[in-house]
Amino acid sequence: MSAHVPLSLRRKVVVALDAEYLQVSARGVDERTNEETEHAMANRFAAFKTLAWVKANIIRPLDDHVFLVTCVDPTGAWDAGVISAMWASMQGTRDPHTDVMKQVEGEVARLAAQLARCNVSVSHEVLRGTPSVCVPEYVHAHHGELAVVQAPVRTAAADMMTYAWTDVCVRTTKCPVLVVRPHELSDSVAQALDE
Repeated sequence: MSAHVPLSLRRKVVVALDAEYLQVSARGVDERTNEETEHAMANRFAAFKTLAWVKANIIRPLDDHVFLVTCVDPTGAWDAGVISAMWASMQGTRDPHTDVMKQVEGEVARLAAQLARCNVSVSHEVLRGTPSVCVPEYVHAHHGELAVVQAPVRTAAADMMTYAWTDVCVRTTKCPVLVVRPHELSDSVAQALDE
């Protein structure tokens, strides 16, 4: 195939990242502890590794278009990141939902730009709502032929009590779904996005 293939003829791959990996912190840069900073960096690297693995093993740059998405649930009042943001906003003037959205939008745009530098046709979007609903709807609306979802960070207790949003996506998305667990990927996979 030629280097310029119209979107209508490309295979549509939806890559859904867990927004938890993309959130830095509700606090300002000067207010973060070393532990919070290290945790945020590790999560961002996990998202980067996931995307690098997908680029190295799934994406055919000349034939595919990647829809890079994540979901932020503005009503998720009991989400740990939102509680932290709410607490920080009570002590300051920032709106926690705006800060989370801006952080996530910035990270998704940065990752999409990294893919574009590797000559991958890519678009990106931050969806509002729960990922278990938004991702399958997005895949269907954009005629996705493959969905790749990043497994969320979950505790053993959470696994016993509820399904992860990725489990719901596997059951409800009307195309093949591949779940990538970033903690199982080698750090060396990150080199795939350096090309």
